[in-house]
Formats: sequence, structure tokens, C-alpha cells
Amino acid sequence: MNTRIAKISVFSHANDLGGKVWNPAIRWTTKYSVFIVVEDEQGVQGLGECWCFDSAPDTLNAFLKTEVLPHFVGCTVEDSQQLFEQLISRATLTARHGLLASALSGVDIALADLEAKKARLPLHQFLAPQSESQTDVYASGGLYGENKDEAALGTEMCTMAGDGFNLLKMKIGALSIQQDLARIEAVLDALPPQVNLIIDGVYSYTVDTAKQLFDALPASRIVAFQSPLPAADISGMAVLNNAGVPVMATEAEYRTEIHQWLLEHNAVTFLQTAPIASGGLRRIRALHESVKDTTVQLSLEVSSTAVAFLVAAHLSAAYNSVAHVEYHYVHQVFFDQLPGRVGESGIGIYAISDAYGLGIELDSSKVKHEFTLTSVDN
Repeated sequence: MNTRIAKISVFSHANDLGGKVWNPAIRWTTKYSVFIVVEDEQGVQGLGECWCFDSAPDTLNAFLKTEVLPHFVGCTVEDSQQLFEQLISRATLTARHGLLASALSGVDIALADLEAKKARLPLHQFLAPQSESQTDVYASGGLYGENKDEAALGTEMCTMAGDGFNLLKMKIGALSIQQDLARIEAVLDALPPQVNLIIDGVYSYTVDTAKQLFDALPASRIVAFQSPLPAADISGMAVLNNAGVPVMATEAEYRTEIHQWLLEHNAVTFLQTAPIASGGLRRIRALHESVKDTTVQLSLEVSSTAVAFLVAAHLSAAYNSVAHVEYHYVHQVFFDQLPGRVGESGIGIYAISDAYGLGIELDSSKVKHEFTLTSVDN
């Protein structure tokens, strides 16, 4: 029997970060999250999250309400697959590609969560029946902060290692090369020798300065250099990658042509994207097919909530091309609802629960209800 979508609701959450931490591009004040809950005629619900990087969620909510969700309410899950293609094709005229990618990510994830629940399977086993219930993760932190000197940074990173991570990520690029080198070296000196780093340049360097910085570091302990150059500098990333710098790029990129160019130019060691920004499960599955017979691995970005983290964790468990998933120490909305913890099944491993679907539900007391559309409305 086809699953018909009877209702879709949208919720938001505001996380006050107080402006106390920053990277070279942004000082974090309030970070918004937008969630989609789809419900079928039997009352089974699926949960998804959309990428929201604006100063308020209003634009995304309005777009979902008028341009996206009315197409899905009342249709079947099976019919929805054609709707995805139609809306993506229509974006050529509307010029709303990025906003649409975020919106469709949430819808796609929610529908998959719903279908996995109805199949009585964890999402990763719904996607890949033989997959194991675990994924490699790295701890993400090391931002610039008020009164955070090199000693405090080293203590922060050691705390993450002590929580069960053997790979950590820190930000660079806001200071001079010499100052950031001192920060990296202080962290490496403080960490156990078996714990390695991803350094995130947040698009701050040129080819020459990125190479200069990387060459000054012990290459064996730098697993990846994320976003070393401006996002459009694919040829520069190729120069770095071919020179032995393990480039990881480019975070929330959703355009299929950019992903393809990165692969064609051998510009990345790790092709990085956020499932809630790039098109949801459908897009990660397509990227897996693109890289599975190459030396390139996927890396899944997460900088929002436990919902986004579990999406990435299930995808990583389902597709062996995913090298690792980001576990953020700043953006931790609803992380208290995550089952289990890192390290229970091995250092740097997150064990996924056997709950059906994603394994998480929205706490209505902690989110704002934006609107609900029903099949009666249509």
C-alpha cells in the first residue's frame, strides 16, 4: 500500500550562543534550526531538518509554506520522488536553487525517517540492510573565543580527546600564519600522540599561504585541511591536493556540478557536504555512487542539532565511502537526546541505537511551531 502524506508541520529552534566564539567568517550569536515533520494517514511521523544559516528562519519558513510543502501534502511517498525532480528542474526559472536544496533536504530526510519506521528498521538498515550500527566520528571545536589563549585551547581539545575521540577539528585563518601555527602546535603538544587533527581554514588562504602553513606542520598528524581556499578556487585546491595537502571541501555545497568538478580535477581528498543542505539522503547516495570506485572519501558536515547528526551517522553507517561524521562541541542542540556516546564501541566510534528510523523525536516543549499544512488544505 502506498504511504500518503496527510500532514506536514514545520518547527524552529533558536540557540543563543552569545557571541562568545567565532571563526574567520562569523561570530556566533543566535543559530536557528528548522525542522519538518511529515505524518501519514495512520499517524506515523517522520522527522527531517533543513539547513538554516540566516539571521532568522523566516525566509526558509515562508519558502517551505508557499513553494515546497503544498506539493507534497496529499501525495504518496512514491509520488514524491517525481516531485523532487520537478521542483529542482523548476528552480532554473525561479533562481532559488540553494534555498530549495535546504528545503528538499528536510523533506527527503523526513520521508525516509517515516518509511524506515514503517519498515520497523533503523534508517541505516533501511538504506543498506547489511550495514553495521556504528560510524567513525571526529570532534569539532577549537574555535576562537574570549579569553581563550593557547593553553585554554589545548585544554579544550584534550577534553574532547578524553571523551573518546581520536580525531579533532580546530579553526584557523583568523590570525597570522605564525599565530595560528602556534595555536596548532600548542594543541598537538597537549594531545596524546595518537590523536590527530583536521584544520579548518574557513576559506581564508591562498595556495601559497596554505601550502606554507601545511608544510610547517607534521603531516602525519594532519588528516585533512578543510576549506583552505575560497570555495570557487577549484584549480587552487587541485594544486594543493596534488602536492600532498589532504584537502577537504566544501561544507554546505549543494550544486552537483561543483561536486563533479572537484572530483574531475582531483581537487579533494575528502568531498565534504552537509546532508541537510545538499539534498538529503538522495544526494549523499548519489555522491557515494560517484566516489565509491575512487580514492576520494566523503565527509559529512554537521553544525546544528542532534537530528542532523543522526542523519549523517545513519548515512555513514549505510555507505562505506563516508570516512567520518562531524560531532560538534559548539552546535549541540538536543545532543542530550542522543542515545549512547562516542567511545562505547571503540575510540572515535559512535554506536547507533536500534530504534526505528532516525531514533529521535522532537520535544514540542523546546521548539516553536511555525505552521501545519494538511491534505484538507489542498
